[in-house]
Amino acid sequence: MWRKLRGLLGIGVTWGALWGMLGAAIGVAVGWVFPDAWTLTNPIVEWAIGMGLYGFVSGVGFGGLLTLGEGSKRLRELSLPRVAMWGVLGSAAVPILFGLLGTFDATTTIADVIGAVLVTGFLGGTFAPGAIMIARRAELARPEEMDLLE
Repeated sequence: MWRKLRGLLGIGVTWGALWGMLGAAIGVAVGWVFPDAWTLTNPIVEWAIGMGLYGFVSGVGFGGLLTLGEGSKRLRELSLPRVAMWGVLGSAAVPILFGLLGTFDATTTIADVIGAVLVTGFLGGTFAPGAIMIARRAELARPEEMDLLE
């Protein structure tokens, strides 16, 4: 059980860091396009933290769904389209979860939520197969150490 929790935490931290870097890049673009954004806050930090949090929760969601749905399979037996599906589902649920927790305000529209679901779902569907392909390469290098789902 501790190994699975450590694995989920590892996926969450990795996705959080990568999504945070993506968020920082978005923050640079926002600060450049809207210079007034700098008067109220630092858009780079704001976007990096926000996207990093979304990435962390998405990674944990993906890892949990992958374990529940594919837990009996070995890493090399996983189908990349199914892995992508778990990534989309684990990530697309995050904006809905955050909305239910009250993170959206009165100005948030359904279009905002749908946009967030589409973006996070796309990122999860992209990151998930990539993570599995990287793990497969690591397994080829050290097969005795890489039984992630058992």
